[in-house]
Amino acid sequence: MKLVVLIPAYNEEASIKKVISSIPRQIPGIKIIEILVVNDGSTDNTVDEAINAGATKVVSHRTNMGVGAAFMTGIRNAVSMSADIVVTLDADSQFNSNQIPELLLPIMNNQVDVVIGSRFLEKNPKKIPKIKLIGNKIFTKLISIALGQKFTDTQTGFRAYSKEAIMGISVVNEFTYTQEVLLDLKYKGFRIVEVPVEVVYDEKRKSRVVKSIFGYTIKALSIISKSLIYHRPILAFGIFGLVLVAGGIIAKILTITNIFSISPGLSTGFIILGVVSFMLGILSNIVFKRQSFAERDLRHYVQELIKKEE
Repeated sequence: MKLVVLIPAYNEEASIKKVISSIPRQIPGIKIIEILVVNDGSTDNTVDEAINAGATKVVSHRTNMGVGAAFMTGIRNAVSMSADIVVTLDADSQFNSNQIPELLLPIMNNQVDVVIGSRFLEKNPKKIPKIKLIGNKIFTKLISIALGQKFTDTQTGFRAYSKEAIMGISVVNEFTYTQEVLLDLKYKGFRIVEVPVEVVYDEKRKSRVVKSIFGYTIKALSIISKSLIYHRPILAFGIFGLVLVAGGIIAKILTITNIFSISPGLSTGFIILGVVSFMLGILSNIVFKRQSFAERDLRHYVQELIKKEE
């Protein structure tokens, strides 16, 4: 069984060597361990440090494209490397690499497809910025509601994915991937579980992703909304349509009872738009289902090619 440790990195010359050196080279049940670094357009010596530290493969973007793009580049390369399990690890050395076997065990026992290394499953880590803690709690709650499964940490980058899971990942957002990949895989029927992990925060370090709380919030909400529309179009368009129809009906009732006068054309327009929205949901569901079938066929085709090459 082959393990590929995927490390997206952007200007991490100060920590990438420590991260790579700390990765266990022997894990029970794992025959081959390879380290894949995706250099996301770094302008420092990240690449040289990664190679000198013993990275098996370094793939570089010409410019900084975002951690989501780096993640997908890594996944595509991990597939070509015939990975049986992929562990994603941040390049800032905040996580304890010695806990990698704990993430692998549920997958190796065929209990789950994705294992999330949760920083909050047992207790809140020390020195975590309060605004980051609050933001994490809010978005984790939203993701939990959307997926119908309780999570404690949906923003962590320390995770493990089975071979089937990495073949099924479809992330299109370049900004970040942490929320979108959970929505994508859970809606596709993959099993996800959390295990507690340790994390050490550097109070002086600034986040590469959360440069602005407001900007991150807008982008994260956009990712969640788009994922819901893609995977649950009838629900998403149905809710929007229901709001429009309800608004139109209420407007007509207020007008008929002389409580408040609203143009009949406006209230009727709301009702019509609501019905159209629901119909769009049905049409989108058909389109997205066909695309998911096409993705599944493509994954099977790629798997067969890999088997032939082996």
